[in-house]
Amino acid sequence: MKRKLNLLVALAAVPLFLLVTHDGWAQGWTAKAQEALVKAMAEMALSPGDPRLLALTNAGFGQIGSQSTEAFWDIAGKETGCSPGARSLLPVHTSVQEPLWCALYRKDTGKMVFFKWTGDGFGQQVIDASPEKILSPEGWKAASAGLVGKNLFSVVSISLTWAINPPWTLLLASTFHDHLCPGLNAGYIFAEYLMDRLPLGPGEQYVTVTAPGKCPADALQVLFNTTGGKGGGYVMAIGNDLLANYSKGAVQPSIVAMKVNRKSDACEGMVLGFDWDKVMADTGIKREHLFSKEGPSDPWFWISRVKASAELAKMPRERLLGYAVEMKRFSGKAGLADKVASGDPYAVVWNQ
Repeated sequence: MKRKLNLLVALAAVPLFLLVTHDGWAQGWTAKAQEALVKAMAEMALSPGDPRLLALTNAGFGQIGSQSTEAFWDIAGKETGCSPGARSLLPVHTSVQEPLWCALYRKDTGKMVFFKWTGDGFGQQVIDASPEKILSPEGWKAASAGLVGKNLFSVVSISLTWAINPPWTLLLASTFHDHLCPGLNAGYIFAEYLMDRLPLGPGEQYVTVTAPGKCPADALQVLFNTTGGKGGGYVMAIGNDLLANYSKGAVQPSIVAMKVNRKSDACEGMVLGFDWDKVMADTGIKREHLFSKEGPSDPWFWISRVKASAELAKMPRERLLGYAVEMKRFSGKAGLADKVASGDPYAVVWNQ
């Protein structure tokens, strides 16, 4: 009997021990996170809640060891005075395998403080993210060589566009996509075009097929909730040789968008392309930069995307709709949407 009692006591103590260990660990990282925020705010020289301040973080996605980090949202809100409702505290989507990070940005000076969990504490990097500095090859290379690394594109593209007060839905798509780029702008523009030219009626839903599968797909699924898991959004690989068969001048098709009513067995849709030549002409972005042969190793590859996204975000809605090129309209029964989503989508449409 005594041996049984000892065993029960030992087993009962295990969860308590684990709980104490977990709480101690959680308190340890949250205290360090608060210290990092206090230090970053001192560097920013702004009072909490100042409208010039933006806080970006992957809290809730990024982790510390094996611990989730949703508690950081409350800490960040308290120390910075920023909030989602004021569009000044934005959660950025990353892998859960990435460490917790945060970036504070001051829009009047361009100063940015980036800090990230490094294993036993938070490292910090101060960045001059003013457009004249960061949007130069030298400035980009110098900043990306620091702690921020690959996250530079995320925090700079969102911050510089946030500073011009873009539409909330565009910001929402950018935090899911983890950055702003002209491809995401294209998806936002397609969404606006569809709501204007192919509006939904009672019982109808959008089904979109993005081919090739690129950035517009993320904007569409965020704005319309057309996810693959719910049968509303699909992406497909398709080569330039096939795209050339359906191109309209220099414009290649980008998406097939359909409004589907299963109850009335109807499908109506359109193929949309994006006029990249017009975008480059209007924003002053050079083709050799946006489509650099060196790819991501060329700082201009990133800089041109930041610039183009910010310029597009400034434009009025009616002007933006002009970048969407309607290439073909079609209609049929509701099952047509399933056919479009199961092969070369453009071949299905063109053979209607």
